[in-house]
Amino acid sequence: MKTLFKKINLRLFAFIILIISTLFIFHTDELYASESVDSTLIKKASRSYTKKFCNSIGFGLSKESSMNFSLKENNQVFNKRKNFKNINKEALAEEIAIGVIEKCGYPIKLSGEKGIMEFKNYYLSKDKESTE
Repeated sequence: MKTLFKKINLRLFAFIILIISTLFIFHTDELYASESVDSTLIKKASRSYTKKFCNSIGFGLSKESSMNFSLKENNQVFNKRKNFKNINKEALAEEIAIGVIEKCGYPIKLSGEKGIMEFKNYYLSKDKESTE
């Protein structure tokens, strides 16, 4: 009975040491903090862009006019934020494309994965044009 108790205590102690050493080796707080700031900003920018784009489409503007309007408006709002210049453009474009296709893909004749990829590429090209 004593040897069984010693084995259990030894394994529990080894497990605790393993968990503690993992926390010291990998700085999880820093990883989570940097991930959440970027992902939060991406979600806010995406929601804002999607709302502006879909409203523009609803008012009868063309896809290109809606894109230009939404890009200008979003850039004016979010350029004041310090991390927006360093944001992952691919992740932002993906999030925007998903939102636009879900909310107003039908009027612009886009749907599904193919529509998401097409809108993402279109957004990235227009974003690149607007920054030049």
